[in-house]
Amino acid sequence: MKLTRLVLITSLMLVGSALAGCGASPAPTAPPVSATLPAPTASATPATYTDPFAYCAAVGTADTPGPDYVGPKVPESVAQGLQAALNAPDTPIDALKNGSSWRCMDGSVYACFVGANLPCEAKANTDQTPTQEEIGYCQQNPNSDFIPAVVTGRETVYEWRCLNGAPDIVAQVVQPDAQGFLSNIWYTISPNAAAGTSTEPTPLPTASAVGQIVFDSNRDGDYRNIYIMDADGGNVVRLTTEETNDFAGPWSPDGQRIAFTRFGLTTSDIWIMNADGSDQIALTNTPQIDEGFPAWSPDGQRLAYTTRRNGNNEVYVMNADGSNPVRLTDNLADDFAPSWSPDGSRIAFVSDRDNSPGVYDIYLMNADGSAVTRLTANAGSTYTPAWSPDGTRIAFRSDRDGSSDVYVVNTDGGGLQDLTNDPAFDWAPSWSPDGSQIAFQTNRDGNWEIYVMNADGTSPINLTHDPADDQLPFWRR
Repeated sequence: MKLTRLVLITSLMLVGSALAGCGASPAPTAPPVSATLPAPTASATPATYTDPFAYCAAVGTADTPGPDYVGPKVPESVAQGLQAALNAPDTPIDALKNGSSWRCMDGSVYACFVGANLPCEAKANTDQTPTQEEIGYCQQNPNSDFIPAVVTGRETVYEWRCLNGAPDIVAQVVQPDAQGFLSNIWYTISPNAAAGTSTEPTPLPTASAVGQIVFDSNRDGDYRNIYIMDADGGNVVRLTTEETNDFAGPWSPDGQRIAFTRFGLTTSDIWIMNADGSDQIALTNTPQIDEGFPAWSPDGQRLAYTTRRNGNNEVYVMNADGSNPVRLTDNLADDFAPSWSPDGSRIAFVSDRDNSPGVYDIYLMNADGSAVTRLTANAGSTYTPAWSPDGTRIAFRSDRDGSSDVYVVNTDGGGLQDLTNDPAFDWAPSWSPDGSQIAFQTNRDGNWEIYVMNADGTSPINLTHDPADDQLPFWRR
């Protein structure tokens, strides 16, 4: 899955919001005529507010602060509350004050940080009619799995794709709030909030004999967090609880750690944690640069990953403690989604270097970045390579036949097989440690669920059965 701010929010962009002022008070009714008029009394001075929390408590709902709010444009109390809500203690308060908006809804303060071109001022776009920009994009990319946010506009509530040259809605991925704003970018602000607070993760149960799978989900709220479950779908445990979006990544070869991608205020970084969710550590922390989607080397000493530090997506490798980053690819095209071979000698990755921009294939290279060869070649796009445990095959997703299916191919390019062959979207394959099964995500039930199937594509089974979206499975080695 390509990073959309590494996009695929991933790239991951405003119309002005309608101002909601306070209504004028009705004109006073004229008193009855009498012989003697009462002495005039001084009119009451309209109430004004400098405290945003008192203001919202008084007005209830306002899309922007009205003239009766006379305090700072973004008060420090709102900036501090947003810093806490975003779990971004290192973000300067001045940056939040200068780049945020706030409003009132149902008596509470809500705030949004513009960050990476987030449409704070815009109402959610629920229009299902394709725009000319979307139509033009699909004419150039007739079977693209997604239409980038730069084309759709970030205020859309839908995930769009191209189907046979025409824009097509995949699913509604964001809900407008009661006032019509995007609910996933506006945060309820608490007075007296302190940044950096978090809830301790639930203790991890004993590893199951059937194996374990890590994945991410929004089942417990508006944010994506990381969970593990037994490979039969039982014993689901939440590992991360931050108010941020965490995208699952692979287990370390010894099964003791998990690497993952955390999307912060404006960019994404690579993190690792123990298998019980403890000791979460950021391995990358490069301001204004997206980095993510890591892959462990078989010896657990290094991580390959995707970064935009050179202006486009490139594949780098670093030590498992985050030190010594080394560039492996050097191409003006996008290179991303690395996957290490089981013997550590080669890395598979995705690139559009030989295609039109946005049309991807899988390539192989030596672990030092040399000897790049192309593995797949087709009019459709190909993503998320995953080596089989014996190193002879690579599973991946592709829309080469019109729908997005999970395929497998030999490492010499032969033996191509469509494993899922389903009209729904099937993404993100991950092999079981013995190579007998493949976990993947699919929306064949109307939302994203984690399935598992035999390595030949037979007997697909839903593991998660949750109305939320569950995605990015990785099998514990």
